[in-house]
Amino acid sequence: LLFTHSVRLLKMDLNKMRNEFNKAILLLIGDKRDDNKSFMNNEEYDRRMEDVKLSKIKKKCKRDYRNIRKYDVILINDKERLIKAMNHDDGIRYYVKNEELFDILHSTHIAIGHGGRDRMMAEIKLKYCNITKETIMIFLSLCTDCHKKSSNPKRGLVSKPILHSAYNSRAQIDLIDMQSQSINSYRFIMNYQDHLTKFVILKPLKTK
Repeated sequence: LLFTHSVRLLKMDLNKMRNEFNKAILLLIGDKRDDNKSFMNNEEYDRRMEDVKLSKIKKKCKRDYRNIRKYDVILINDKERLIKAMNHDDGIRYYVKNEELFDILHSTHIAIGHGGRDRMMAEIKLKYCNITKETIMIFLSLCTDCHKKSSNPKRGLVSKPILHSAYNSRAQIDLIDMQSQSINSYRFIMNYQDHLTKFVILKPLKTK
């Protein structure tokens, strides 16, 4: 009962947070200029990828040279992705769609143990190039766990992410403190999330 109830609560909270985040992002985009380059929906993202691919093969004008200097397209797991054009020593940094923002920010936030703005910015900049500080601040303002920590910092647990350096081999194990709502001596929930598939496993625990 505790496990089923907790899973339901987590899904409800996450869906509510996702909906509020998406609404706030739409309002933010509405205030931007029409030619902003930071936000792209699915259609705009695909169109930009096609523009970049076309710029590489046709007779080039100034716009094509700008595209090639700024963007590139690579194939990852049989899927095309738009990335920042790389120099010799650069790592891959992805452009992301609006529809991907919440999941990326959520998994990153969990991975760094609910880290704040500066830690989020540092982590995001390693892999992504069009996620803005405004977007991160909107996400952080909606994280209920962070609000609970600020209002009562002595309660709860500090999560320590388990990271792996190999590509597509990263997961997060987190503990959710349920001591105030324990049932049958179950006081914690272990939350395991695979970063690639976003698959989540939850397990009730009596102790840490």
